[in-house]
Amino acid sequence: MRISKTLLSCTPLLLVVGVEPAVAFDCAKAQSPIEKAICADPKLKAADDAMSAAYSSLREALSATERKGLTASQRKWIKSREDSCGVQEGAELSSCIQDQTEERRRLFLAEPESGPGTGARMVPVFVQQDPDPHRFDVDYTLIRFAAPKSNGEKLFNAEVDKIVKDAPLKRQAEAAPEGMNYASYSAMDITYASPKFLSAKIEGWENTGGAHGNGGTSAINVDLARGVAMKADDVFDGKALAALKADCVAQIIVQKKEKNDGQDFDPANDPNYQEQTVVDVLKSLDSWNFWQDKAIVTFNSYAIGSYAEGPYECEFPMAKLKSLAKPSAPLPQ
Repeated sequence: MRISKTLLSCTPLLLVVGVEPAVAFDCAKAQSPIEKAICADPKLKAADDAMSAAYSSLREALSATERKGLTASQRKWIKSREDSCGVQEGAELSSCIQDQTEERRRLFLAEPESGPGTGARMVPVFVQQDPDPHRFDVDYTLIRFAAPKSNGEKLFNAEVDKIVKDAPLKRQAEAAPEGMNYASYSAMDITYASPKFLSAKIEGWENTGGAHGNGGTSAINVDLARGVAMKADDVFDGKALAALKADCVAQIIVQKKEKNDGQDFDPANDPNYQEQTVVDVLKSLDSWNFWQDKAIVTFNSYAIGSYAEGPYECEFPMAKLKSLAKPSAPLPQ
């Protein structure tokens, strides 16, 4: 995998200390429960070796500066896998290690969750700053085209660059009060990719020292063939949007009831719910993520509910979307 030397040129950039994390390890020296579990299971060892190979291939293609971000991210990921999987046992432990290791391998190769791929190389971008892990932490993992050529590829990279530019690097002075962390995280998944259409999911979370952190899900949807950001009007007419709204409202009512201990939901008595918000979100593809077989629209906390309620989602099978969409819509095939 070859990455352009300009890959992270827009990043203000990475402050990392420490040595290169040990990716592939010697089973004769396995110490942690995770390492011992991997060495005892050929399937887990094969998954870890594949992830390590993808890491090494990516690292060899990076500049010295870019390697710092990769190194810091991998160190954090290894610790995260130890912490989250280490509390499990038996089949659950094996499943946890397998799933997280495979997910990491796919990230290093920038593989989409569904679709045939764009045909052009995509690569992960790591934005890290962790000078004081007890008070300040920035961790962004994004994906972009390694060498964008078409207008669509350049447009997608421009959207990713905006997120990179907004990363709160060098802001320790704004860190939370003593005893609290200032943290900002952003992670991207390519949910669908083809030469014609690319859908990316971005999950972010930030804690600036208040009562709790805040986060949410957003999307980047690019019509690669035309080289433009996709809009709802490109896909659905007014009649189709009305049908999707009715379906989505019905799903939200069910979720409202579930989140309120089975009590019937009365929109008139819920100050947080506005039906117009449902319409507005559906009309903007900023909250739509597409897969081969479905699309999910996310309503983040506070959109139509309180913070305690968390996010809401409306899921539409791709078959239904295709039946409602305009003939020219670049939906997953």
